[in-house]
Formats: sequence, C-alpha cells, structure tokens
Amino acid sequence: MLRVTLGSVLVIITMLLVPSVEKALFFLPLIFALSVSLANTDKLKLNKALGIVLSVGQSYLVFLGLAIVIYFFDEWIQNISNGDSSEIEGVALITIGGYLAALLLFYFYSFLFKVIDFKFSFWAISLCHTLVVIVMFVFSKNEYLQFGVEKFPAYLISWCIFISLAYSISLNRELFYKSSKIITSESENV
Repeated sequence: MLRVTLGSVLVIITMLLVPSVEKALFFLPLIFALSVSLANTDKLKLNKALGIVLSVGQSYLVFLGLAIVIYFFDEWIQNISNGDSSEIEGVALITIGGYLAALLLFYFYSFLFKVIDFKFSFWAISLCHTLVVIVMFVFSKNEYLQFGVEKFPAYLISWCIFISLAYSISLNRELFYKSSKIITSESENV
C-alpha cells in the first residue's frame, strides 16, 4: 500500500519543503511528474531515465496547455457576460479544466507507463478529482466559490496530491486490489 500512496506523500513532503507558493507553482509539474514516475519506475515502457524525462516534459506541456485554455476561456466568459461572470462559472472553469487535464495527462502517460485497465483508471481519476473538489469546498469555507488567483494555488496543490494518488492506484491496480482485500478481511475479522 505504501507504493500506491508514495507519489502523494512525495508531493506533500516537497510542498512542505518549498519556501514559497510562487516557487512551488513553477515547479509543480516537475514535482508531479517526478512523484508519479519515480514511484512507478518499474511500470515504465521505456528506459527509466528517458521515461522520467518524457513524463516531466509531458507534465509541463499539459500544465501549460491548461493555463492557456483557462486564460482564454476566462476571457471568453468575461466577454459573453459583459464582465459580470458569476462564481459558478469560475468553479466550473477550474473544475472541468483540472479534470480534463488529469485525463489528458493520463492519456499521454499511457504511452510511457504500462496501463492494464483504462476503465479502472478512468474511475480512479474521476473519484480522486471529486476528492479534490470536496477538499476545496470543505477546507476553503466557500472561498473556493470566489474564483480568484489566491485560491488557484491551493487547487493545484490539491490536484497534484490526489491525481498522483489516482495515477499510482491506476498503475498499481493489482497491489491496490490486494491491499484493499487485506483491509476488508481484517475489518470483517474484528
């Protein structure tokens, strides 16, 4: 089970060690890619070093693409609503953008990593992204509804933690099933 959670633990530890959020945001794609690829080097289809470098490159491309799409979509929303966009539009923009980024990055990672079951992976990513949204709602005390720059870093950090967990669960499906069966059987014996 440690292997499944190792990627998320690496993201959390790294985020605690980085002195400022501004620096962390620049390195977030790097942190995310390394947390997924280093924890799952045996699942790489390519040479380990090349696979890690390619995963970092793919991560930066998807994060950059997400930023560009969100920027233009936000401008488009401002134009159609005459500059008076509601908070729901901001939440939808960030939530859908983050979900699509998770799916797109996993699609690119499927060329680098051995993925056994795409349907299981889709559900794991969907569930973990739902956890990101729930965490943002619960811990931000509805400040998440106030679409603004100050809440976006918290969303990205939560996204990295939970989506790296989803990727690790997807790449280590057998280990996850085995661990969940052990936990289930122990709770039934109590």
